[in-house]
Amino acid sequence: MSSILRISGETLNIDLLLAESSLNAYRTWKRGESRTLKGKFHENSGACFLASDADFDDFSKQIQDATEFLEIHTPSILKMISFPGVQNADLDFGVSTYEGYFSHSSYFPPNFIKLAAKTGIGVEISHYLCSKLNED
Repeated sequence: MSSILRISGETLNIDLLLAESSLNAYRTWKRGESRTLKGKFHENSGACFLASDADFDDFSKQIQDATEFLEIHTPSILKMISFPGVQNADLDFGVSTYEGYFSHSSYFPPNFIKLAAKTGIGVEISHYLCSKLNED
């Protein structure tokens, strides 16, 4: 998943939020549940919603998809972030970072920024170190 909307909160009743939401989560968790890391537990409850499944190397497509996602789902997002117990709401973009590169820039068009601000969500970029394989 390259771009996801993540909603969470320490006292959030995620089951009730999802029952009242028109969006379908692809991943959920509850406070106190075991995490994939041994000995670690979730400190909050939350859900993730797919905003773009574009490749990590296609940031412009992620932005295009996420903009459409926000245009279509703004009312649902506004309802979710005002739900009791929601503390965090952010749109996370996963992008590739390659060894040997010294800089990386990601451009957010004004329309996307307006939509993100209108919904009250944060924006995050998660960089994943990748290696380019030689295709000889």
